[in-house]
Amino acid sequence: MQPGSKPENKFAPPSDVKSVLSMFKKPKKVVVTAGMPYANGPLHLGHLAGAHVPADIYARWMRMLIGAENVLFVNGNDDHGSTSEVAAVQAGKTIREFIDTIHEKQKETLKKYSIQTDVFTGTSRPETYPLHEAYSQDFLRRLFKNGLLEKRITKQWYDPKMNRFLQDRFVRGTCPNCGNTEAYSDECDACGTQFDPSTLQNPRSQLSDAKPELKDTAHWWLDMWKVADPLKTWIDTKQKAWRTAVVQEVTNTVLIGCRFENQFEEKYKEIKATLPKHKSRYVAGKKVECLFDSKADLATAQATLEAAGIPSSVTDKWGYRPITRDVSWGIPVPSELDAEMKGKTLYVWPDSLIAPIVFTQVALKQSGRAPEMYKDFWCDPEATVVQFLGQDNVFFYVIMQGAMWLGHKDNALALPAKGDLQMTEILSCYHLMVNGEKMSKSKGNFYSGDQLIEMGYSPDQVRYYLALLSLPVKASNFDFEHFAERNKFLAGPMNAAFEKPISACNGKFNGVVPEGKLIGKAEAETVKLVQMYLRSMQKGDYAILLGQVENYARQINSLFTQYKPHDDRANEAERKDALFTCFYVLKNLMIMLAPFVPETVDALRKSLNLPESSLRAEELGTGIPAGHKIGPKGIYFPAVKDAEPAAE
Repeated sequence: MQPGSKPENKFAPPSDVKSVLSMFKKPKKVVVTAGMPYANGPLHLGHLAGAHVPADIYARWMRMLIGAENVLFVNGNDDHGSTSEVAAVQAGKTIREFIDTIHEKQKETLKKYSIQTDVFTGTSRPETYPLHEAYSQDFLRRLFKNGLLEKRITKQWYDPKMNRFLQDRFVRGTCPNCGNTEAYSDECDACGTQFDPSTLQNPRSQLSDAKPELKDTAHWWLDMWKVADPLKTWIDTKQKAWRTAVVQEVTNTVLIGCRFENQFEEKYKEIKATLPKHKSRYVAGKKVECLFDSKADLATAQATLEAAGIPSSVTDKWGYRPITRDVSWGIPVPSELDAEMKGKTLYVWPDSLIAPIVFTQVALKQSGRAPEMYKDFWCDPEATVVQFLGQDNVFFYVIMQGAMWLGHKDNALALPAKGDLQMTEILSCYHLMVNGEKMSKSKGNFYSGDQLIEMGYSPDQVRYYLALLSLPVKASNFDFEHFAERNKFLAGPMNAAFEKPISACNGKFNGVVPEGKLIGKAEAETVKLVQMYLRSMQKGDYAILLGQVENYARQINSLFTQYKPHDDRANEAERKDALFTCFYVLKNLMIMLAPFVPETVDALRKSLNLPESSLRAEELGTGIPAGHKIGPKGIYFPAVKDAEPAAE
């Protein structure tokens, strides 16, 4: 190499699909979870759009990529806590009877939409509860041993007539912020304000006509501040991997810092250079906040500030959350750890964070494998747990769960090693609106999953449209006019891409794929698209990807327009090459659409006379060999009025 010349770049981009697939890093095993629905009513469109459909698409693709035996899609009802209890009381049923009815209905809805879970259970169900109780209680013992549970005495509403404490949902009153008369004990749905229960005005019990009173009660609080250093370190590694909204929320929450009155700002400026590396900013209450990389740096800074006559307070309010409740319907807290905890139960949020680990054990047991194999999925750095959830639940799944996982280990201040519960990947979605407004029964724009099927839409039409929405980046709209337009595309150009090669093959080539070669840009376009497909599917970003898949499908219609494989009058060699190429594109299209529209793709696979094993990632780019016998044309996407005609 000549002096001053640049080193040769030896990396060559892959030129074939097989190379693209071989270079893609695959996890050894994968668990997929979706936001757990409460057992208090039917699954609605928002549940499907924000959690169940995107998670199912991801799980199906992972099975195609690494094999079904290495993938578990686990889900179930969030049975415990006040939500189900309130709904059961209102329905005049026992909790068990009410939950079982709802569970079966939700399970049936998921089946209608081809949501292929390995298990759909519930935290209180007989196949799950014994495992869940044992694992959750062991989890609490580990947190207690590692000093992550702090006992605090707080005031909670108590119904003197029912002789019981009332959890949040059993108390209503007037919001101290906006005057809404249906506010809960500590938060208001109308204005979004969270407040101290003692400030709720005109409180009333939902269980009796008694006026509730505030009484002291002891509870455990999770000390997330104790593991702030490793929690922040982990979050910092996800700056480019996670969706922007997730990164912003958790980065702006997990703060290691201190605040002081802005009257000390000039003094602070004089000693600023002597403090450990930090950022400063103005915050509410006429204060200055300094943010540091570690608690050690914070301690050093506070000592320096104090010596300079600047009193400061730690920014740690985010770091403490209660994790027990005075409720009978839940996992009992191990009372041997503290006598005051007798009769308390685990708060529904940590209960639901632990639940997917137990659901994994249940799924393994039901498939004839040892429940202890859950560690191969949850405790191996080469495995991945991917969790789909609503954006409003990010705090719990990242910060609270992250702190719990760290606190579960022998060394809570270190990141997980092999054998420890591994930190999970988070894919969040914003809220779904319908016709431009938030779903509301009173506005008449609330749709359950079952209703859309009853309205005549096919499950795959709904799945495809939900995947096209931009919920990972913003609140998106289920617009029925736009939905109709997309269904026209599926019934027209997409069906045509499926049907034309099959019709031409059966009509002009005796149902056999002709000898031929790939022509045009089919192979190069496939290499490009497969690269994008792998990246997008890994991130759960489907909307832009599907637009490119649609463009890829248009190649088939273009080849028919240019070379007319269905017309005997056109050049025979060109017709054979074109049809051979169409089947190459069609097989790739079938594989890439399989996670999104499984019923439709299965019908197409049968028409192409291909085995189920053809729906694997490694089959991308392999095409359909000459001499392969094609089956008859089937019914794919439903016909839609005014759609472009497909194949004759």
